Amino acid sequence: MEAMTFSQFITAYNTLIKEDNSLYHALAKRFGLSDTAFWILYILEESDHPVTQAELCAISCLTKQTVNSALKGLSDSGYIRLEAAHGKGRGKQLALTPSGRELIARTIHPVFRMEERAYEGLTPLERQTLLDLNRRYLELLRQAARPLLSQTSQEESVSYANQAL
Repeated sequence: MEAMTFSQFITAYNTLIKEDNSLYHALAKRFGLSDTAFWILYILEESDHPVTQAELCAISCLTKQTVNSALKGLSDSGYIRLEAAHGKGRGKQLALTPSGRELIARTIHPVFRMEERAYEGLTPLERQTLLDLNRRYLELLRQAARPLLSQTSQEESVSYANQAL
């Protein structure tokens, strides 16, 4: 097997991520949901505890404005309601209504079954290797990102100007 260049690797890797995102986008669309509403319902069903709006933003990596907009739509449609969080400050917990539970049964449960079938297609070693390599690559990305994330705006301007020369 010939060694892959960085350019070939990053193109192939990013293509896989985009194809993965595209699959879940198609599923959300098939179920008549926005991507954000789909992921909110997915996270609510996947979670083993009540989720607050702040936790939902952190888990989904979506902005507060994006999440709030989707929550309003789900709430207006009668699928969720916001309740005061118990012992967690001012945060609001998201609670599914009976209609919301039915929606999850029609949308998210089939996706979980689809994911489980794909999981079952992997050997135990492949499952662990997939997780290990993704964790390792993410760890290396975080390490490489630290200098970029710690730069001030002025440092960025000088750095970009120097690169342009």
